Amino acid sequence: MQLGKKIRELRFRRGLTVQQLAELSGLSKGFISQVENERTSPSLATLRDLARALNTSVAYLVVEDDAAPHIVREGTRMGVVNGGPIRVEVLTAQPRRNLEMLIASIPAGGSARTERDYHHGEECVVCIEGRVIVVRGDHRIELQPGDSCHHDGRTPHVLENPGSETARVLVAITPATFEPTPRLRAQAAAMSEREAEVGAPG
Repeated sequence: MQLGKKIRELRFRRGLTVQQLAELSGLSKGFISQVENERTSPSLATLRDLARALNTSVAYLVVEDDAAPHIVREGTRMGVVNGGPIRVEVLTAQPRRNLEMLIASIPAGGSARTERDYHHGEECVVCIEGRVIVVRGDHRIELQPGDSCHHDGRTPHVLENPGSETARVLVAITPATFEPTPRLRAQAAAMSEREAEVGAPG
């Protein structure tokens, strides 16, 4: 999909007019119209402004659409230990797109939080194993295996494990917010190369 068309479709999806997108991004209405109609190419700084205003990432805007599905094998998941013993694994493809899915393992008595405890966009948490409590503002929602909680990520929130065993949750976030470190990106790239070598015909 062309960049201009992708920006226009995202704008429609967000229910924004060109004028509203111009106000949110700090760009002119005429310039946005030119970008959407492929009459000009935005700079990287301008793309960041547009991505922020559209609640998405620059990577999603510039990555070429591919009809082939992106497969992430269990053994090649990008993982990071977040907040001590909390382990987070990324299930979605890199570079990241507009949707992000993670699996977090939270030990007994532990809690999963980010640096800010909030993000723009939506989040859906599904309890897979154990039990967790979603703390969101004044609300405390307990989830048992199979339960889910869908909420607005802009309210500070945290996941707690009040049980005696490790809990595992599946988290879907849009737009994507997890920013892998260079080390993790290199690790994922190396794993992908190894998988390609294994799958290559002899």
